[in-house]
Amino acid sequence: MALVKLTQITDLHLGSTRDSVLSGVRTLESFESVLHAVEQEGRGTDVLLLTGDLAKDCEPQAYQLLNRTLCEHKKQAIWLPGNHDDFALMAANLVDYPPVQIQEMGDWAVLTLDSSQPHEPGGHISDEQLLKVERGLRRLADKFVLLAMHHTPVKVGCAWLDLQQIDNQQALHQLLTAHGNVKAVITGHVHQQFEGSWNGLPIYSSPSSCVQFKQHSDDFALSNQPPGFRWLDLHPDGTVDTGVKFVQDFEQTPDLDYANY
Repeated sequence: MALVKLTQITDLHLGSTRDSVLSGVRTLESFESVLHAVEQEGRGTDVLLLTGDLAKDCEPQAYQLLNRTLCEHKKQAIWLPGNHDDFALMAANLVDYPPVQIQEMGDWAVLTLDSSQPHEPGGHISDEQLLKVERGLRRLADKFVLLAMHHTPVKVGCAWLDLQQIDNQQALHQLLTAHGNVKAVITGHVHQQFEGSWNGLPIYSSPSSCVQFKQHSDDFALSNQPPGFRWLDLHPDGTVDTGVKFVQDFEQTPDLDYANY
């Protein structure tokens, strides 16, 4: 079977207009710079995994802007919500990209999970979501599975962010490992590159398409790293190759004195 090639782009924080800004960075422009960098890497036909916080403040216009941008760039995309998103508004306004929980791709399948909870920055997996995952994994017994969600279930070494990890991650881990076909987990939310192990499951986080959080910081702080993305090659034998790329020569610089996001 063929190699499956994906690109993860996360934490877009788009606003309601093309010139909306987060921490001194115009988020639509930074997102489009990432799309261009993906093309330059020869991965322009990859399916995009958009892993949450696609809007800055749940604005319908932000999702409409994203829908238009993806169509203009002729992209295939799978999305899931983050803590800054609203699933119902996403589904209503991403009209050319209906929600998909399971996307089968040859020997592989991508299984998406909603780890957000209303009005809370931290992650939680509801009983309804756990049931959907269990049913999905049963259906995909003959596939290798990549699980995608917004929040991370592990510590990334930033004290303030580590308080926002999934609070019932053990229940999810038991479910994933019981089926044996989940080969990797990808997450967003942390605005930084991370590679690790979640009790034996490979886990990866990606830089944001706008601004990055400073690594190994006790309190909220921004980094001057440019926008980035993660590429993933899913092999027919169940192995995963992955890495991170940052946009070169990005002209905008974040406001490092910005107090929050």
